[in-house]
Amino acid sequence: MSKTTPLVRKPAFVFLPPVVAAGVGFALIFQGVSFGAPNFEILEQRRAARVEQGWTPPTLELTDYLYPRLATGFAGSEWVVVNKHRPLSPLDFEPKVREVASSEALDNSRGLELRNVAATALEQMAAEMFSEGVGQLFVNSAYRSYEYQKDLFVSKTEQYGEAEALVRSAKAGYSEHQTGLAVDVSVPAQGCAIMQCFGDTVAGKWIADNSWRFGYIVRYEQDTTAVTGYTYEPWHLRYVGIDIARKYSQDGIHTLEDFWGYPAAENYPEITESTLD
Repeated sequence: MSKTTPLVRKPAFVFLPPVVAAGVGFALIFQGVSFGAPNFEILEQRRAARVEQGWTPPTLELTDYLYPRLATGFAGSEWVVVNKHRPLSPLDFEPKVREVASSEALDNSRGLELRNVAATALEQMAAEMFSEGVGQLFVNSAYRSYEYQKDLFVSKTEQYGEAEALVRSAKAGYSEHQTGLAVDVSVPAQGCAIMQCFGDTVAGKWIADNSWRFGYIVRYEQDTTAVTGYTYEPWHLRYVGIDIARKYSQDGIHTLEDFWGYPAAENYPEITESTLD
C-alpha cells in the first residue's frame, strides 16, 4: 500500500488570495472617485437648464427635504406620523425606552417609560416649569405596548361604547403612545387631570405656549377632531424634536397631518360615518 503524502500548503498559496482580494476591494473603493461617482458638472448643467425652463429650486426648509417626510413612515423615527390611516410598521413595534426620572419638578411615581430623547426633554421641560412656579408635573401615561393598548381599547369600548371609544383611544398599532414619544401629563395641584379643562389651567396654558421649546407639541388640539380623529386632549404631548416643534409653532400649525401634508384621518378606513351615529 502506497503512503499518502500529506498536503502541504505553501505560505504564498495560503496568504496570497486574501491579500489579492483585499487589494481589489480597496481599488474598487478608491476607483469610485474616477468611475461610478456622480458627474457634478453634468448635474449642474441640468439644473441650470431646468431653471431656464422656469423651474424654481426648492428652498432649504425642513419640510422640503425628502428624508424627513419619508421618515414619518418609520416607527422608530422621531418624526413618525401615527393616526387612523397610518399604523405603525410593524404593528407590534417595540421601542427602546427608559424610566422617566422623578424629581421635585417631575413626579413619575408610577415608573412610566419613554424613549430616551423624549424622557430627557420632558425632564427638562418639567424643570423649567417648576423653576417658573408653574407647578410639579405628573406623568399619567407614557409608553404603552401593543398588548397594553389592545386591552385598553377593549376597556374603553366596554365603558363608552365603540363610537365614543374611537375618538377617545386608539387601536393597538395605531397609538402614539406605542412609539414611546407620547406622554399624558397633569399638575394635580391645579386639578383637571386628563380632562379638557386642563387646557385652562396655569400649567395647561404654559405647556401650550412653551412645550415646543423642548421638542413637544400638543398633538390633539381643540377643533381638530375632523383631522386627527380624536377629541381635544390638552394633556397629550408628542415629542417631535425641537426643529419640527419650533417650525410647527411659528407657522401656526395645529396638526401633524397638516404639517406634513397628509390627508385627514378622522375615521379608520373600514369605519364609515354611519358606524359612528
